[in-house]
Amino acid sequence: MLQVVGAAIVRRGTVLSARRSYPAAEAGRWEFPGGKVDPGESPETALTREIAEELGCAVEVVGWLPDAVRGDDRGRELELRVALCRLVDGEPSGTEHDALRWLAPEQLDDVDWLEPDRPFLPRLRELLLDGDRLPGGNVGGAVRIGTTVRRPIGPWTPAVHALLRHLAAAGLPAVPRVHGLDARGREILDYLPGEVIDVDAEQLSDARLASLGRWLRGLHDASAGFEHPGPWRFFGVETPTQITHNDAAPYNVAFRGDEVSGVFDWDLAGPSTPVHDLGHTAWSAIPLFRPIPADQAARRLTVFADAYGTDPATVLDSVRPRVQLAVDGIREAVRRGDEGMINLAAQGEPERTERALAGFLERRDAIRALL
Repeated sequence: MLQVVGAAIVRRGTVLSARRSYPAAEAGRWEFPGGKVDPGESPETALTREIAEELGCAVEVVGWLPDAVRGDDRGRELELRVALCRLVDGEPSGTEHDALRWLAPEQLDDVDWLEPDRPFLPRLRELLLDGDRLPGGNVGGAVRIGTTVRRPIGPWTPAVHALLRHLAAAGLPAVPRVHGLDARGREILDYLPGEVIDVDAEQLSDARLASLGRWLRGLHDASAGFEHPGPWRFFGVETPTQITHNDAAPYNVAFRGDEVSGVFDWDLAGPSTPVHDLGHTAWSAIPLFRPIPADQAARRLTVFADAYGTDPATVLDSVRPRVQLAVDGIREAVRRGDEGMINLAAQGEPERTERALAGFLERRDAIRALL
């Protein structure tokens, strides 16, 4: 029996498909790249050899899709197996196929697969939906699949999606587009590339801090007048004036160079005030939760406030009520069974924030005196 192996090369929740250019009966149809197993070769060795020859890249076999498909090759019985592979070197290219495409799980049916490859698609679709887990954020649960991010939804999701569509229509940059829900009921949003700064390890540069201030002003201008009955996940502001992000912190912001390129984790968007947004961003991005020198804190507050278009003392005074709102909100959300906030509680919140707030209050007057 002739053994044939194919490679399901998976990257960020997508799989590589290859369009055949010959023979005439198969030209224009798509397949998993691969080839025949030579006498004395193991399937793994044959596959890595074929991929190197066909695509000019190196792959590693990490597993095999269940079952095998039997067929006929000009009168010879053959058996096709498909391996899950990951790229270890190079980028796929080559001359044996006239086109290559990385397909997300929803795109697997967009191409005309060769018949022997079709039985492997249902199981592969489920594996692709697992995606690559994304770091960052404070709630978690996001995975990347191709150029999209998939995240769990909640009762607040329709309101958040309405807000995102409104902001996109208003032309606010760095906002993910909404693409509906996937087969697992998760929201599908744009993946926003860029560098995310870990403020536990380094500070935002002054230029990036200013860019964040300008972006936040653009958000507040764009969302003014937007209304939605909710429900919203964020709560506790006694007299809200408009819908804001409520968590525009460095762990939720990506940069390209000095400019904001993406702002994500919109689950906490909801009725609040611009000054509350400013207080939370200053707390996390200056950062005021850390005991940085008072003169440095005052200077960075001024950079941020000037970029937004407000007084730095106003921003400083907004920190305590906004942080206290977060502390109270986490406790209440945990009591109500909010899974994301329960995850935060498992990480030591809100007690960790309460301790940081107490330290900030001891430093606040020294910072104000330098503004």
